[in-house]
Amino acid sequence: MSPDLRVAVVGGGVMGASLARAFARAGHAVTWWDPEADDAASAVPVALLNPYRGRSGRAHPEDLAGLRITWRWDEELRAAGLAPGARRSGVVRLADGERQARAFARVPGLRRLAAAAVPPPFRSPHGGAWAAEGGWLEPRAWLAALAADAAARGATRRRSRVATVEPDTACGGRWRVVSDAGERSRHDRVLLATGASPWPTAWAAALGGTPDFARLAGDVFPTRLPAPTVPLAGACYVGPVADELGHRVAAIGGHHRPPGPAPDDAAHGLVRNLGWAWPGLSVADLRHEAAWWGVRAHGEGHRPQLRELAPGAWWVGALAGRGFLVAAAVAEAAVRAVGPP
Repeated sequence: MSPDLRVAVVGGGVMGASLARAFARAGHAVTWWDPEADDAASAVPVALLNPYRGRSGRAHPEDLAGLRITWRWDEELRAAGLAPGARRSGVVRLADGERQARAFARVPGLRRLAAAAVPPPFRSPHGGAWAAEGGWLEPRAWLAALAADAAARGATRRRSRVATVEPDTACGGRWRVVSDAGERSRHDRVLLATGASPWPTAWAAALGGTPDFARLAGDVFPTRLPAPTVPLAGACYVGPVADELGHRVAAIGGHHRPPGPAPDDAAHGLVRNLGWAWPGLSVADLRHEAAWWGVRAHGEGHRPQLRELAPGAWWVGALAGRGFLVAAAVAEAAVRAVGPP
């Protein structure tokens, strides 16, 4: 791909930040439109880096590649003097029965755990599995590091919300981005990393339609309990977050439901689903005033999408809860895929 394309990245989450960094590192002139959105999936309090998903624990090759590239980015960001907030701690999966325990034992990259080896505060009479290459990160720190690295390589970050993305026929058919505040920029390529946000009607008309994905929400409740020594992955997950005093406490996440604030029974559902794995956990242990909810985009097959909607305009998304795991890999793939002028 020829260098020095004028590239617009629209979207402020982990995918948008990753694209801004990847294209800036490749030598392109990047304008990154990054409006803040509290209900975006990338605002989650803690993100697990776990490719071993589903009941069988089998990892998709894209997820394994994504994990490797994410750890490489972590090393690069640290070498640049940044603090990306990622921890290669390993991740635990617990088996809810002998059948699942046997399935875990057959998965390359997982090491079976006996019941006595399950780390506290968790328990499982059937044991579980240990993924040594997994870990977790602090999303705010990761996004800040990506933004700082992109800026150091010349990317321009704009906090305005984008009102229009349209062909700029006066400039040879390239693309024009216009913000709600009337800011304008012209680009050779536009990459839309808008997550689960609904598109304005004008965008669909200019781009020949809208991406096809479902919008599903999830909840996270910080607790008053100490953080586990190793994060727990599964339908409900547990990872560490910092409280107001900077102490590491546990945060519990889960649920896939229609978008909207957490329902009244959300905390009860999380505690009920985790009760077998975390003895003594109660709804009173959760900090309801600090609860978070966010919306994810799930596409066909729950796999990431990199799709050209119109000449020079690409949609990147439908990460289905894998954003912090695969965004770096998808961003590097986008640099390779988006061709010269």
